[in-house]
Amino acid sequence: MLRDVNPRERSKRWMNEMGMTLLEIMVVITIIGIVMSIVGVAVMKQLEKSKKDAACLQIRNFEEALDHYKLEKGNYPSTEEGLSALVQAGKLKGKAVPKDPWGKDYIYIYPGTNNQDGPDIMSYGADGREGGTGDGEDLNNWGPPCVK
Repeated sequence: MLRDVNPRERSKRWMNEMGMTLLEIMVVITIIGIVMSIVGVAVMKQLEKSKKDAACLQIRNFEEALDHYKLEKGNYPSTEEGLSALVQAGKLKGKAVPKDPWGKDYIYIYPGTNNQDGPDIMSYGADGREGGTGDGEDLNNWGPPCVK
């Protein structure tokens, strides 16, 4: 015949056999935290690279639109007219000049100081200031990383 076991003892035995200790739970949570921090850093780096790529692509689009503008009008827009002349001439889609991926205006200078025969187009990058390296690197139509 089966021995009757005290319900409290049965409950303790079941908890010991089936459950995880607090230490095991803390180890699992720590491992998950480490993995998430590694993944988070990688995702943020990729996001910043994507923003730089998008800015370079937009600068190239501006250059193409400016070349079409010059073919029609005979010259590039002046610095004062800026990139908004492309919108007015129907060379850019939309009702306004797009902002860079960081929400700032692109800088347009014509005649360019770095491009002898054309305009300078640039974005000051993530930091919004001239100069910088890494995430704050300036992006333009005359040097790396947009021109390879």
